[in-house]
Parts: sequence; C-alpha cells; structure tokens
Amino acid sequence: MRRLIKELQSQLKYQIIGPFLVLAVLVAIVGLSIVAFFLARQQQDRFDNELAAATRTVNDTFFVQEQANLSFLREVAFAQRNDSINAPAVAEAFASDDRDGLRRALDPFFRQGIQRIDVRLDRLIAFGRDGRTIADFERLPEATNNEYITHASSDLSSAWFTSLVLQGKADERGDKYAGLIQFSNTQTVYLATITPVRQGEEVVGGLIVANRLDKLLNEMLKQARLDGIILYDKDGATIASTFSSLVRPPSLRSDVVTKLIEKNADLYGQSLFTVETIDGKEYQLAYVPLTIRGSRVGILATVRAREEVLLSWNNISPLLAVVTLGLGLTIAVIGLWVTQRITRPLEELAETARAIVDGDLQRRARVSSQNEIGELARHFNRMTDSLVELIAKVRAEARQRAAIVESITDGIIFTDVQGEIRSINRATRRLLGLAEDASFPKRLSDLPLTPLTEGVPGFGDQRAHDLYSLGNYIIRLSVAEVREDNGHLLGYVAILQDLTKEVMVDRAKTNFIGTISHELRTPLTVIRGNADLLARGLAGPLADEQKSFVEAIRLQANNMTTLISNAITIANLDSGTLRSVIEPIDVQPPIEDAIWQVRGPIKAKGLQLEVELPKKLPKVLADAEHVRTITLQLLDNARRYTDTGRITVCAIPQRDALRIEVSDTGRGIPHHLHEQIFERFFRGEGVNEGINSSERGIGLGLAICKQLIERLGGTIGVESTPGQGSTFFFTLRYADDTTTPEKPATRMESAA
Repeated sequence: MRRLIKELQSQLKYQIIGPFLVLAVLVAIVGLSIVAFFLARQQQDRFDNELAAATRTVNDTFFVQEQANLSFLREVAFAQRNDSINAPAVAEAFASDDRDGLRRALDPFFRQGIQRIDVRLDRLIAFGRDGRTIADFERLPEATNNEYITHASSDLSSAWFTSLVLQGKADERGDKYAGLIQFSNTQTVYLATITPVRQGEEVVGGLIVANRLDKLLNEMLKQARLDGIILYDKDGATIASTFSSLVRPPSLRSDVVTKLIEKNADLYGQSLFTVETIDGKEYQLAYVPLTIRGSRVGILATVRAREEVLLSWNNISPLLAVVTLGLGLTIAVIGLWVTQRITRPLEELAETARAIVDGDLQRRARVSSQNEIGELARHFNRMTDSLVELIAKVRAEARQRAAIVESITDGIIFTDVQGEIRSINRATRRLLGLAEDASFPKRLSDLPLTPLTEGVPGFGDQRAHDLYSLGNYIIRLSVAEVREDNGHLLGYVAILQDLTKEVMVDRAKTNFIGTISHELRTPLTVIRGNADLLARGLAGPLADEQKSFVEAIRLQANNMTTLISNAITIANLDSGTLRSVIEPIDVQPPIEDAIWQVRGPIKAKGLQLEVELPKKLPKVLADAEHVRTITLQLLDNARRYTDTGRITVCAIPQRDALRIEVSDTGRGIPHHLHEQIFERFFRGEGVNEGINSSERGIGLGLAICKQLIERLGGTIGVESTPGQGSTFFFTLRYADDTTTPEKPATRMESAA
C-alpha cells in the first residue's frame, strides 16, 4: 500500500487527475448526503412525534390509574354491612375497632379489585386512628389466581400522609392523597391512593389502594409499544424501570432535571429528547415531568430504539457507494488519457534532470513540442549549460579557498549550528596531534582544552581569559558566528591561536620582575634602617641640613619599598605563587592592623583619621592577610591624594555582605575614570593627578586590591565626585553564606 501511495504521489498525471476525481466524488457524496439527511430528518421528526405521543400516553395512564383508585376507594369506604359473610360496614368496623370484621368486609373488595382491569389492585391496606395497620392484603406478582397474602401489623404513623388523613385535612384537591410509596415491610415501590374513612364527621381510619409500580410500568410498556420506561425522582435518582436487573438504565442528565423541574417545562409542548446507549444499543429517550395528584414528583422517561431513524441512511448508503464508484472510475479513465498527453514531455524533463544530478552533465532534454512545455525544455537546456559553467568556477574557487585555509598557521575549526565539527585545517591537526587521515573530535566541547589559570599574561582588565592548555601548547580560543548576507546562521568558526611562545616570554618577564624586586628590597632595607639610625642620632648628632638629607633618604626609601612590595605582589599573582586561605574570620583585627601602619604618615600630613567600626561585626569568609593588604592600600591611596581634611574608615553590615568603606576629602575622581583606576599602571590623566604627584606610585595598588577582593568572592568600587572627595569600598561575604559555591565547610586553601 505504501509503495502504491508513493507511486501515485510521484506521478504528475495522478496529481492532475486526483483533485478532479476527489471533487467529483465529493459532489456526489454531498448531494446524496443532503437527500439522505432530509429523509433521515423527516424520519426523525416522525419518530420524535410518536415517542412524545407515547410518553404523554404513559403519563396520562398514571392519572387514569389514580382516578380508578379513587373510585374503588369510594366503593370500599362507603361499603355497608354484608350479612352473607357476616361482615359489618367498613366505617362501623373502623369505629368499633372490629379488626376481624374489617378484614372480612375488605376481603371481597380486594378479590374484586384484583380482577378489575381498571383498578389493577396489588395491595389494600386499612389503618386505624393510631396509625397502625389493621388489615394489609397483597397479591404476589407471580400469583395467577385470586390468592393473596396478609402482612403483619406495621406502624404508618410516621408516613407523610397518615396525619393528614386521620386529621381530616383537605387542600384544593380534596382530602384524598396519592403518591409513590415504599412501605417499610417491603422493598417494592407502589403507586398509592389514600382516603380517610368517616363515620359521620369523624375520621375513624384510612384506606390505601396500591399498585406495584414495576407491574404498572410493564403494562404501560405493552400498551404504548415502547422499549422501556424509567422513573426518576426529583434529584435524578432512578426509582423504577422496565429493564432487567442485568441492564443498568442511563443516569439522568442534570440539564434535563433543570429544564423539566426547575424551569417547569410544559408536559405536552416541551418534551425533551436525548440519545443514550443502553447495553450496547442506541436508544432515544423522551422526558416529561411525572405528575400525581396535580403535583410533580419526578421525571418520566420513555425509551425507544433508534433503528427506524437509522434505516433511511442504511437504505441510501449502497446507492451512494455505487454512484460514487462509477463516477470515480469514469473520471479516472478520461483523466488518465488527457494527462498522459500532458505529462509525457514532462517525464522527459524529469529524466534529464535526474541524469544531470547523477553526474551526466552532457545530457539534454529532447522535447520538440511547440507549446509551453517545449519552451520550458529549451530554457532548461540553456540553464543546464550555464550551471555547468558555474559549477566549474565554484569548484575552482572552493579549491583555492581550501588551499588558503590549509596554509593558515592558526587552527581553524568550522561547526554547524548544533555545534558539531564539520571541518578542521592542517594547523588544528598539528595542535591536536592528529594524523592526516585520523578522525577529529565530534564536537568543539570534546577538545581536550584546560583553562589557563596560572601565569596568565596581560594587565588589569586586559588579562587574557580565553587562554587554554592544549597538550603541550597554550592557545587562545576565539569563536565567531558564520552568517550569510541575509543574516541566516550557517554555523560557527573557532580560531586556535598558538600563544605558547608568547606566554613563555610573559612568564619569563614576570619571573624577572619578581627576582629583581626581591633583590632590590634587600639593599633598600639596609638604606631604610641606616636612615632611621641616622635620623634618631644613634650615629652622632646631625646638623639641620644633614637631618633634612637623611629624612629625604628615608622617605624615598619607604616609597621605593612600597613600590617594590606591590611589584612583588603583582608578580606573585601572575605566577600563581600567592596563596589564599579563605576561612571565617573577624574582620576587625586585620583592619585595625592596617590602620596602625598608616596612622603615623596620616598624622604627619596633618590629616584626621576617623574609625567607625561597630564593636560586634559578623564573621566573614576571607583571608585576613588579604583584608589587611586591601585596607592598607586604600588607606595609603587616600593619604596620598588628600591634602587637607580627614580620612574615614567604616564597616556597614548589609543583607548579603559586609561593606567596608574608606572615605577621604581629597580632590575626587571623574566619573569616566572610575573603571580605569583599577587597571595596572593607571595614574590619572592630568597635572594634578598621580602622574605628577610628589608621592606618586606606579599605579599597582588599586589593581592589587581588585585582584585580591575577586579572590575572596567580593566586589570593589568607588563613589566619587570631583572636588568632593572619594569613597572606596569593598564587600566580603558572610561566614554563613550558603548561596556561594566558595563557602568552605572547613578551613580551605585555594591557590590562585
């Protein structure tokens, strides 16, 4: 079947004839369906009318039965004495509480009621003024003669009708009552009619005439030619049905209850219909309110099979199939003959195109028609000639571009939009150590790249973050999108730039700076020490001019020591030898240690130093030496660029971190330099900036602060306005921070 469908879809002649064939069949189907629809609709209307009439007949039967019961009760209630059977009058037996006499008086009436077609008597009950039954006769369903049984006395005093009857109450319909009743000593539902028995004006008892509801429904079923009758109460629960115990009648839908009970639908004008499936067969149900003694006590549903309604469609279906098949065959034969003449030249074009695709570039279409198809064939042949020339040019350019890519010394990798590697050049194979015929990794993420973390070349924000170790090589990885002129994404190209030699040179430079700095610090220590001894007069008294020379030597030696210490720190950061011990610490000791070291120089410059540290600060995750270094650098930076005023150190607990601020009243920093001042060797850009300051550094202090605070997982920044001073701040994570991956459970040492 699949092969046939594929063949039909691949042939143009079938594609041409197919729509016309389908259209003709659809027209036939629609036309015949309309006829079938109207016939079925007519049949449905007739069916609905018959079912509605049958439903009204069944509902009327309840009223007729109620009237027959009332007539029978009048005969019994006013029955006089019967000497032939020694039976007293019914009312007299009630009044005198003659129970045996009452039973003898009721017996012939019960036997007569069983035989009467209009009464259909199944049960006759007499109850006294105390509400208990005096006589209770019942004919069993399976009895075929006048035999009956009697029930023991039972209490009816709690029944809804007992008090109304015994008190002689009457409403607009009189003092007789009727309804559906289920007595406590049986499980059978009855249609019951109740009347009081009077002697004079006094009510001396009551009589009940009852018809078995299931028996009554079955008799109605035969009379109305129905397939089923169902009685529901007001809430939609099933009271009785003519279906066998093995068949479950359908539940009453809530919308039917609403329309028939709550909206008080008209019994004769608005019967409701539904279609239900019962025991695997489709039936139509008609619903009307069930009225007894003028009151609606439930819902009556009549059931009839829908075979008659479906008969019209079943009769028209064979005709529809025959007409449709005949029309389809006729159109198919004519259509195939017409389309064959149209599609033969097109088949030649298709065969030619297939041959060219398979590599036969010399093949051309042989179509001599002078119509549009012939014109198409000639243009097709000319287009093929142009394509052959274009393919030759493209192949030549492709070979040239491939040679260029192969000759590039940097590794080049091309991936598709899903990230799968499609091609690599010779330099990439060299970096990966792959032979010419070896297969390359499937995805870019499969390359054995390890991020370079130690000895990374560069300065400040310009430090290279895209360097990786690839075997014995150190490479820079750059990835860019490859897009067409219209913006369509073709894939990605990755460049592997071999920077092994450059990194080695940078590392040698760093080692050289570190070595020279260490070597310079030794003689500077001697110079500083001797200058301090001379300044204190330990080598003899000095003249005033000599003291000024010694003090200049000491100050410049201290500056040189600071510069060399910063250079050593930068070298250690670049080489990866500076280690960080991140653990919960009290932040006050390292801050106070840094303040103690700069308190003298700050005081010597005539500045005020204010410390605002709360007595109890939460512990933070940090390296105490790093915190001391950062604070010392910020205080020294504030001292250098503040001529008058004060320097303030404060700690501010925030929601997520502890913020430490160093504020000064110096000249301030322009906003556009707030990011640049944290770069290495940046010292401002004007005559009043650090580049011309008498206490100028080499621009490494703030860069060191930034790298150290980033190691601790914090942030650093500046808030400043020219002429209004500056506030440098850094944040430290709390020791109980659980959201940061760097938080240690125990003492942790992390290498750079």
